[in-house]
Amino acid sequence: MKPLAQLSRQLPAPATLQELADELGKKYTVQDAPAQTTTLHFYDSFDWRLYSNALLCFEQNNGLHLTDPVGRDLVPSLPISGEAPGFYWQLPDSALKQKLAPVLEMRTLLLQSSFSQTTRQLRILNKDEKTVATLILSELRVETGESDQPICSVQLHQVRGYEKWFQRLEQDLEAFGSPQPCTKEQDLKTALAAKGRSPQDYSSKFSVTLKSDMAALTAAKSIYRDLLGTMQKNEQGILDDLDSEFLHDFRVAIRRTRSGLDMIKKALEPKISARFKEEFRYLGKITGPVRDLDVYLLMEEDYKAMLPDHLQKGLHYFFEDLAEQRKKEQEKLVQALQSSQYKTIIKDWEKYLRQKKNTEATEKTPVIGIMAKKIIRKRFERVLRDGRAIDTDSPDESLHRLRIQGKKLRYCLEFFSSLYPPKEMKRLIKQLKNLQNNLGLFNDLSVQQDMLNNYLASLKPGSGKAKKMGAAIGGLLTNLYHEQQQVRTEFEAAFRCFSSQENISLYENLFATEQKPNR
Repeated sequence: MKPLAQLSRQLPAPATLQELADELGKKYTVQDAPAQTTTLHFYDSFDWRLYSNALLCFEQNNGLHLTDPVGRDLVPSLPISGEAPGFYWQLPDSALKQKLAPVLEMRTLLLQSSFSQTTRQLRILNKDEKTVATLILSELRVETGESDQPICSVQLHQVRGYEKWFQRLEQDLEAFGSPQPCTKEQDLKTALAAKGRSPQDYSSKFSVTLKSDMAALTAAKSIYRDLLGTMQKNEQGILDDLDSEFLHDFRVAIRRTRSGLDMIKKALEPKISARFKEEFRYLGKITGPVRDLDVYLLMEEDYKAMLPDHLQKGLHYFFEDLAEQRKKEQEKLVQALQSSQYKTIIKDWEKYLRQKKNTEATEKTPVIGIMAKKIIRKRFERVLRDGRAIDTDSPDESLHRLRIQGKKLRYCLEFFSSLYPPKEMKRLIKQLKNLQNNLGLFNDLSVQQDMLNNYLASLKPGSGKAKKMGAAIGGLLTNLYHEQQQVRTEFEAAFRCFSSQENISLYENLFATEQKPNR
């Protein structure tokens, strides 16, 4: 069955609502229902995971709704008591919870926008007093701290069998306001725009547009400013301890900055480069302990799945201990991020990146288009050389070193992606990512075994609790070892795909330099 037509128009001022109602009253028989006011609270993760997957989550009339962008319910609403939803696992078992789980993962739902909406329904009647069309007059109010001027709109909804009435009213509304989508997504956009925001105004993905003739210093500063912005946007979420991904994105920005300072060596003045290499090494150090514990705590369900039921009690004690350790490390991290040392680092780095008095230094550096090719080619050749040297007898450390080299190649591909054709760059990054996934998993399993072995060695023997924890950890170590060996056997295929002649040729064509990679 063909869906019923509808349209929406934004009106310039509240007075237009009554003017519109008066004009319709002159031409039609109008039945006016009493106005109703409701409050909507839109929720999403900090990085807009729901919106990116065409989902809208909002609370209205003490019910949590999950809809598509138009506003059609995807699952039954979930009664809530007015509190923020939080993590998906804190919700009651429901179809809504199941729908949220694979999208949100470890991210919490945060309030993105709130507004009150007063609606007034007008029913257009024919001579038989049958409803032939419905109009909704709406006043949307967003608290901005400034003017509380409502945002007004009118929606026209078709009644089946009365298409001509809809067309007549559509013509009447052309004199009022401007057209806009008649969707729940539009309500969200309107409310966000009132505060100078828009959906997806934060993303963890790196995106800086460079030009090949741009001075290397100018390009490097653009890259570092974007990364600093990511750090600053995530800082409060770390201090408030909202979810683990704030610190993750913060640390990725630190690592990318450190890699940039290492790779784009000739762009910054030596004194500046040397200083901030040390400063960002310090930032990596102070943020490491909490992130490491976050990773382990996020593995709890996976670890449980590796063990039989009778060993899981010991695992519960283990994770209780980790949670207590994390609480202490989080307190230290908050102190570090609120310290004068941290604030000075960020202030001085931002000041340097925004200062314009670098004309002489800029003129001495090559353009980024030339430098980018050399950097990418060098990193690619290093990964090829180190990867080809690995065989079944190579120590685990050789894979760890290759993982680091692969990460550096990934960062420079991302830094300079805008200089090259998007399709080819996406392909290169995908090929590299497949190799990185193998190396990353191998490293994670190695680190996890080291941590568990150290923890096992620290247990005081004798107590029943220690015995249960020891048995659980011993079982985990066995499972993790076998999984790591399987990942190790898969490395050869992953590297063969990355080092294929087709992939090498693509690097050669895009980043041609005088030197050719060894074949």
